[in-house]
Amino acid sequence: MAKMVVSLSVTPLGTGSTHLSSYVRAATEVLRELGVKYRTAAGFTDIELDDYATLAEILKRIEARLEAMGVKRLDYIIKIDRRMDQELTIEGKIAKVER
Repeated sequence: MAKMVVSLSVTPLGTGSTHLSSYVRAATEVLRELGVKYRTAAGFTDIELDDYATLAEILKRIEARLEAMGVKRLDYIIKIDRRMDQELTIEGKIAKVER
């Protein structure tokens, strides 16, 4: 169980195309490789994490992967829901809204 849910959007700029699915796929491959729990939606990917160091590692690896694909500039949007008093999950947050 995690102590934070991070909502992450990474947008490559200057690619010459309006298609982003290959970049989203590359970023989610990084998450799979790291073994973190995540859920991709239409505009953000939610990730369950325990610490900020893991988030930093994720960003570093995504950046390296997209740079290898020719991306020269990235725009990040990061929202962090952090709990110090209890566990926090993606499903738990969604369930509270859908009740």
